[in-house]
Amino acid sequence: MEVRRVQKFGKSTLMVSLPADWVKEVGLSAGETIYIDTDEDGSLKIYPPTTRMASTTKEIKIIVSNNVQADIISRVIQSLYSLGFDKIDIQSKDGVLSEDILRKAKETVRNLIGLEVVNQTLDELQIQSFLDPTKYSMNSLISRISSSLKQMLHYLSLGIKEGSRTFLQEVVELEKEVDRLYALAVRQLILAQTNRSLAYMIGVKRIQIVGNRILIKSIEEAADEIDEAAEDLLALSPSELEYIKLTWDSLNMIIEQTSVVIDHVIKALTKTDVKLANEVLEELRTLRRVLVSQTSNLESKLAESKEPKIITTLRILNLRLYNAIRRMEPIAEISLNRSIENLKELIID
Repeated sequence: MEVRRVQKFGKSTLMVSLPADWVKEVGLSAGETIYIDTDEDGSLKIYPPTTRMASTTKEIKIIVSNNVQADIISRVIQSLYSLGFDKIDIQSKDGVLSEDILRKAKETVRNLIGLEVVNQTLDELQIQSFLDPTKYSMNSLISRISSSLKQMLHYLSLGIKEGSRTFLQEVVELEKEVDRLYALAVRQLILAQTNRSLAYMIGVKRIQIVGNRILIKSIEEAADEIDEAAEDLLALSPSELEYIKLTWDSLNMIIEQTSVVIDHVIKALTKTDVKLANEVLEELRTLRRVLVSQTSNLESKLAESKEPKIITTLRILNLRLYNAIRRMEPIAEISLNRSIENLKELIID
């Protein structure tokens, strides 16, 4: 660690000169603007005007046997993407990549933002990331993921109201987009852990990395619940789906309230207001109680229909909504923590 003496300039200004090697490395010239950020431990971070990403490229070669399950290759590619790998070279141990492995690998690549197949032969598949991580701030990703979740709820409601498979299928497609954004957000957080310049540029504080990981996972899991609800409804026959339409009024009330709560949760996250975060936690608790009560009343009404499949589907649908609401609670807790983490004094009135 280099030690430098603080010098006084003028009546009240204190100055420290910048290391010559660092100035040369980043290409800094007199008159240019630098960025200074105070870290959680009180230290200062200095960034040049055009922060350069690490020039090293993370690469890996995968030798695969055609005997392995194709799903393993899919999971490995997703994991390497999240870990920030830029180049993935998949080679066959048996001379030719199997049809299943090739299909699964390409399908996985298509579902990951910025990843492309750049070369393909009979025995090799080369994958490369063309992602510029500086273009995706964490706040924008959280906003996009939560917005997609709200759209899923909107189309779920329309699908029930209209008995429309098209709208229900749109829920399924939106869930795929949530998965893509989630994978990108995880990649950004992992890169931010090792590259503090990038963390600064995309708005990730070190103390918030774990919380951000939890909250994007919570939204992704809520989207999974809504997706499963749509899949359950798509499994019904046209006549059964018509019967579900009769329950739309009561179901839509919960769906709309869930969408409102998502707005409140994200607002609490950005406002860092103790009272607001507490109100959202209470709102989530109340909504869960209403949902339980409504489910009981709805089942009592439908019991006379003697349609066990309809009753089971509605019971599961309400459970999916209940679970989606529960997934919002960790985000509200994180917003509460962030509202007080840097305070020296807290007044609650």
